[in-house]
Amino acid sequence: MIQHPGKTDVGEIRDRILDKGIVLDASARLSRIELTIESRVVVSDSSDRAPAASAAGAGERPALRIVQKAFDAWNDHDVERYTALLDEGYVGETHHTASALRGPEDARRAMKSSLDTLPDLRFTIESALTVGDDVLISWRALPSQVPGCTVTRLRGRKIAHTWTYWDAPNGLQPKAPALR
Repeated sequence: MIQHPGKTDVGEIRDRILDKGIVLDASARLSRIELTIESRVVVSDSSDRAPAASAAGAGERPALRIVQKAFDAWNDHDVERYTALLDEGYVGETHHTASALRGPEDARRAMKSSLDTLPDLRFTIESALTVGDDVLISWRALPSQVPGCTVTRLRGRKIAHTWTYWDAPNGLQPKAPALR
Protein backbone atom coordinates (compact mmCIF):
# COMPACT_ATOMS: atom_id res chain seq x y z
CA MET A 1 0.00 0.00 0.00
CA ILE A 2 1.24 3.49 -0.86
CA GLN A 3 1.47 5.68 2.20
CA HIS A 4 1.15 9.43 1.73
CA PRO A 5 1.06 11.50 4.91
CA GLY A 6 -1.85 13.91 5.06
CA LYS A 7 -3.80 12.99 1.91
CA THR A 8 -4.43 10.39 -0.75
CA ASP A 9 -4.29 11.66 -4.34
CA VAL A 10 -5.57 9.05 -6.81
CA GLY A 11 -3.81 10.78 -9.71
CA GLU A 12 -0.49 10.68 -7.90
CA ILE A 13 -0.95 6.99 -7.06
CA ARG A 14 -1.75 6.24 -10.72
CA ASP A 15 1.33 8.18 -11.85
CA ARG A 16 3.55 6.24 -9.45
CA ILE A 17 2.17 2.94 -10.76
CA LEU A 18 2.65 4.00 -14.39
CA ASP A 19 6.19 5.26 -13.67
CA LYS A 20 7.10 1.77 -12.46
CA GLY A 21 5.57 0.12 -15.53
CA ILE A 22 3.26 -1.97 -13.39
CA VAL A 23 0.25 -3.39 -15.22
CA LEU A 24 -3.08 -3.43 -13.46
CA ASP A 25 -5.59 -5.75 -15.04
CA ALA A 26 -9.20 -5.89 -13.96
CA SER A 27 -11.90 -7.87 -15.68
CA ALA A 28 -15.63 -7.92 -15.11
CA ARG A 29 -18.40 -10.02 -16.57
CA LEU A 30 -22.08 -9.27 -16.31
CA SER A 31 -24.70 -11.73 -17.48
CA ARG A 32 -28.48 -11.38 -17.47
CA ILE A 33 -30.99 -13.32 -19.52
CA GLU A 34 -29.20 -13.87 -22.85
CA LEU A 35 -27.16 -10.68 -22.79
CA THR A 36 -23.50 -10.88 -21.84
CA ILE A 37 -21.35 -7.81 -21.47
CA GLU A 38 -17.66 -8.23 -20.89
CA SER A 39 -15.35 -5.43 -19.94
CA ARG A 40 -11.60 -5.43 -19.55
CA VAL A 41 -9.57 -2.50 -18.32
CA VAL A 42 -5.79 -2.52 -18.59
CA VAL A 43 -3.66 0.27 -17.19
CA SER A 44 -0.01 0.08 -18.11
CA ASP A 45 3.02 2.18 -18.86
CA SER A 46 1.96 4.67 -21.56
CA SER A 47 5.11 4.08 -23.61
CA ASP A 48 3.93 0.60 -24.68
CA ARG A 49 0.36 1.36 -25.77
CA ALA A 50 -1.64 3.74 -27.89
CA PRO A 51 -3.66 6.41 -26.12
CA ALA A 52 -7.05 5.19 -24.93
CA ALA A 53 -10.14 6.43 -26.70
CA SER A 54 -11.96 9.12 -24.79
CA ALA A 55 -15.66 9.13 -24.15
CA ALA A 56 -15.63 12.91 -24.38
CA GLY A 57 -17.42 13.80 -27.58
CA ALA A 58 -17.97 13.23 -31.26
CA GLY A 59 -14.82 15.21 -32.03
CA GLU A 60 -12.81 12.19 -30.97
CA ARG A 61 -15.04 9.59 -32.66
CA PRO A 62 -15.04 10.00 -36.45
CA ALA A 63 -17.73 7.33 -36.99
CA LEU A 64 -20.19 9.19 -34.76
CA ARG A 65 -19.33 12.49 -36.44
CA ILE A 66 -20.17 11.02 -39.87
CA VAL A 67 -23.48 9.59 -38.65
CA GLN A 68 -24.38 12.92 -37.04
CA LYS A 69 -23.74 14.58 -40.42
CA ALA A 70 -26.20 12.10 -41.97
CA PHE A 71 -28.89 13.02 -39.42
CA ASP A 72 -28.15 16.72 -39.99
CA ALA A 73 -28.69 16.20 -43.74
CA TRP A 74 -32.04 14.48 -43.03
CA ASN A 75 -33.08 17.32 -40.70
CA ASP A 76 -32.11 19.89 -43.35
CA HIS A 77 -33.91 17.83 -46.01
CA ASP A 78 -30.65 17.85 -48.02
CA VAL A 79 -30.81 14.71 -50.15
CA GLU A 80 -27.53 15.40 -51.99
CA ARG A 81 -25.55 15.96 -48.78
CA TYR A 82 -26.98 12.75 -47.31
CA THR A 83 -26.24 10.56 -50.33
CA ALA A 84 -22.70 11.98 -50.57
CA LEU A 85 -22.04 10.27 -47.20
CA LEU A 86 -23.02 6.85 -48.58
CA ASP A 87 -20.67 4.17 -49.88
CA GLU A 88 -21.30 3.01 -53.48
CA GLY A 89 -22.22 -0.42 -52.08
CA TYR A 90 -24.60 1.05 -49.49
CA VAL A 91 -27.39 -1.19 -48.15
CA GLY A 92 -30.28 0.24 -46.13
CA GLU A 93 -32.67 -2.08 -44.29
CA THR A 94 -35.72 -1.53 -42.11
CA HIS A 95 -38.13 -3.87 -40.38
CA HIS A 96 -40.90 -1.99 -42.19
CA THR A 97 -40.07 -3.00 -45.79
CA ALA A 98 -39.25 -6.36 -47.31
CA SER A 99 -36.59 -5.17 -49.75
CA ALA A 100 -33.39 -3.35 -48.90
CA LEU A 101 -32.18 -0.14 -50.47
CA ARG A 102 -29.14 -0.81 -52.66
CA GLY A 103 -26.75 2.03 -53.45
CA PRO A 104 -26.95 5.81 -53.06
CA GLU A 105 -29.51 6.20 -55.88
CA ASP A 106 -32.04 3.96 -54.07
CA ALA A 107 -31.39 5.93 -50.88
CA ARG A 108 -31.90 9.21 -52.76
CA ARG A 109 -35.30 8.07 -54.09
CA ALA A 110 -36.39 6.74 -50.68
CA MET A 111 -35.37 9.93 -48.88
CA LYS A 112 -37.19 12.13 -51.41
CA SER A 113 -40.29 9.96 -51.08
CA SER A 114 -40.16 10.11 -47.27
CA LEU A 115 -39.77 13.89 -47.28
CA ASP A 116 -42.58 14.30 -49.82
CA THR A 117 -44.86 12.23 -47.57
CA LEU A 118 -43.64 13.80 -44.31
CA PRO A 119 -42.51 17.36 -45.13
CA ASP A 120 -42.04 18.29 -41.45
CA LEU A 121 -39.92 15.22 -40.62
CA ARG A 122 -37.01 15.85 -38.24
CA PHE A 123 -35.00 13.60 -35.96
CA THR A 124 -33.86 14.32 -32.43
CA ILE A 125 -30.92 12.16 -31.35
CA GLU A 126 -31.52 10.90 -27.83
CA SER A 127 -28.40 8.78 -27.34
CA ALA A 128 -25.51 7.28 -29.25
CA LEU A 129 -23.15 4.35 -28.81
CA THR A 130 -20.05 3.93 -30.96
CA VAL A 131 -17.91 0.81 -31.23
CA GLY A 132 -15.25 1.07 -33.91
CA ASP A 133 -17.03 1.65 -37.24
CA ASP A 134 -20.47 0.77 -35.85
CA VAL A 135 -22.78 3.45 -34.44
CA LEU A 136 -26.13 2.96 -32.69
CA ILE A 137 -28.34 6.04 -32.57
CA SER A 138 -31.54 6.18 -30.54
CA TRP A 139 -33.80 8.89 -31.96
CA ARG A 140 -37.27 10.39 -31.90
CA ALA A 141 -38.99 11.45 -35.14
CA LEU A 142 -40.75 14.78 -35.05
CA PRO A 143 -43.50 15.90 -35.20
CA SER A 144 -44.95 12.38 -34.69
CA GLN A 145 -42.85 11.63 -31.56
CA VAL A 146 -42.19 8.09 -32.89
CA PRO A 147 -39.17 6.53 -31.16
CA GLY A 148 -36.67 4.50 -33.12
CA CYS A 149 -33.05 3.58 -33.63
CA THR A 150 -30.58 3.23 -36.46
CA VAL A 151 -27.50 1.01 -36.48
CA THR A 152 -24.92 2.28 -38.95
CA ARG A 153 -21.81 0.48 -40.20
CA LEU A 154 -19.11 2.51 -41.89
CA ARG A 155 -16.57 1.39 -44.46
CA GLY A 156 -13.71 3.86 -44.45
CA ARG A 157 -15.36 7.23 -44.02
CA LYS A 158 -18.59 6.30 -45.82
CA ILE A 159 -21.87 4.80 -44.58
CA ALA A 160 -21.95 1.23 -45.88
CA HIS A 161 -25.03 -0.26 -44.16
CA THR A 162 -27.91 0.96 -42.02
CA TRP A 163 -30.56 -0.98 -40.10
CA THR A 164 -33.44 1.24 -38.98
CA TYR A 165 -36.25 0.32 -36.59
CA TRP A 166 -39.14 2.35 -35.14
CA ASP A 167 -41.93 1.73 -32.73
CA ALA A 168 -45.10 2.62 -34.64
CA PRO A 169 -47.33 0.49 -36.87
CA ASN A 170 -47.82 3.33 -39.41
CA GLY A 171 -44.15 4.08 -39.88
CA LEU A 172 -43.09 7.60 -39.01
CA GLN A 173 -46.53 9.03 -39.78
CA PRO A 174 -48.47 10.78 -37.03
CA LYS A 175 -51.11 8.62 -35.38
CA ALA A 176 -54.36 8.48 -37.30
CA PRO A 177 -57.22 10.29 -35.56
CA ALA A 178 -59.53 8.03 -33.61
CA LEU A 179 -62.83 7.19 -35.27
CA ARG A 180 -65.85 8.55 -33.44
